[in-house]
Amino acid sequence: MPLWNSLLVAAVYVYLFIVIIYLLLENRETATTFSWLLIFIFLPFVGIIFYLLFGRRLKKKTKKIFIQQNLVNRLSDTHDHLIKQQEQVIENLHQKYISSENRKLTQLLYRNSDSILTRLNSVQIFFNGKEKFDVLIEDLKKAQNHIHMEYFIWKSDLLTVRVVDVLKERAASGVQIRIMYDSVGNYLSGRYLKKLRNFGIQIYPYYNFMSPLKLHTLNYRNHRKMIVIDGVTGYLGGMNMGGEYITGGKRFPSWRDTHIRIQGESVAVLQGIFSVSWTNTTKEILNMKPIIQTLCPDNSNTHIQITASGPDSVWESIKQLYFLLISSAEHSIFIQTPYFIPDASIVMALKTAALSGIDVRIMLTGWIDKRLPFWTAHTYMKDLLEAGVRFFYYTKGFMHAKTIVVDARICSIGTANMDIRSFTLNYEINALIYNETIAGILATQFSVDLESSREFTLEDYSRLSRLKRLRNSLARLFAPLL
Repeated sequence: MPLWNSLLVAAVYVYLFIVIIYLLLENRETATTFSWLLIFIFLPFVGIIFYLLFGRRLKKKTKKIFIQQNLVNRLSDTHDHLIKQQEQVIENLHQKYISSENRKLTQLLYRNSDSILTRLNSVQIFFNGKEKFDVLIEDLKKAQNHIHMEYFIWKSDLLTVRVVDVLKERAASGVQIRIMYDSVGNYLSGRYLKKLRNFGIQIYPYYNFMSPLKLHTLNYRNHRKMIVIDGVTGYLGGMNMGGEYITGGKRFPSWRDTHIRIQGESVAVLQGIFSVSWTNTTKEILNMKPIIQTLCPDNSNTHIQITASGPDSVWESIKQLYFLLISSAEHSIFIQTPYFIPDASIVMALKTAALSGIDVRIMLTGWIDKRLPFWTAHTYMKDLLEAGVRFFYYTKGFMHAKTIVVDARICSIGTANMDIRSFTLNYEINALIYNETIAGILATQFSVDLESSREFTLEDYSRLSRLKRLRNSLARLFAPLL
């Protein structure tokens, strides 16, 4: 072997040794550390490249660059009344729904993600894309001041042609339009972006993770799907901007998802979250002062807390929310998620709930889009099934909803899957809704979806061949990295 080859190999292994030391000093979850160590052992050269692209945490320097949410401070100038009324709103919630767990939840989200509780809200729920996008397009047509959109996926297809036509017309009328999309989840050509910008539409990849100087952050996806129109109307949930969310696309016979439209005080919180993302991306500081008075529809009395999380967050707020929701259940827990790769804390919470007699049901997609997460999910099922958790595969189409309903009285709707990636690596946003009517609607829809689902039982698990179980177990080794 030539001398320079020997020196190169030696340099790689020295660097690998240094990387392993840093990895150990980070004190990550044990499973994550072992996953990386396995890659380094069996694929040392490839492992280093993968680690540089996908494994490194955000540097302290990078975190300092990011403007933190600090919603209480950011809203104090423009929506100071929302901050000052917290004690009164919390008391109103506890009088309406007497529960010590509600108090824990409100305090948790306030302390781990600066999430304020709002009361004057109305919520419309969508379970299919056609209804959601038809209503959204009508709302976009009515915009007078600004349209703010943040999406994981923004397809260039017939649906977005309809949307862009509306945005083009609104921009010509002087409406400020700002769009962010995930740079890895999309391929939008320079020509396409230039066309939109020529229309007066400001569109940028969130934080531009694809930049050569930021490749170490490539694994941090902006998975949020949210819109704010004039500070009056907001949207969030599972549906991205693409025609497949209406038809199912080429791969699936249909698409089952959950999205919500909010009018009321919580829209100011959505605006604040978008503002932080926009400033981190473009350095432009948005004027938070509402041009149009926040709309509080008549007879609106829906308590909502909106929480956002990401790799630069101090706490894993959505994972903590899911954990406390599961732990607080007294009768039932209904979960819908396309991907199920929980960490040890969530598994323990689910087991404990089921063993204590609570009806725990988890609905996954029966149509596979990603094989590794599908295989990995099986490895968690045996112990949970033995504890009494029931699993169902939705077979009518692709199940993409991300919801939890507890006791048909409180629910979470948002963008976060029940997986490690959503808990730690992605930028996510969820709405926790304290309302029995809305929670009841979700529980009813869960029952409707059961009619198009097949249950996966212990007997089904026992029929898996040893080869498939081995495949699934190997996939699980890399679960913390998926």
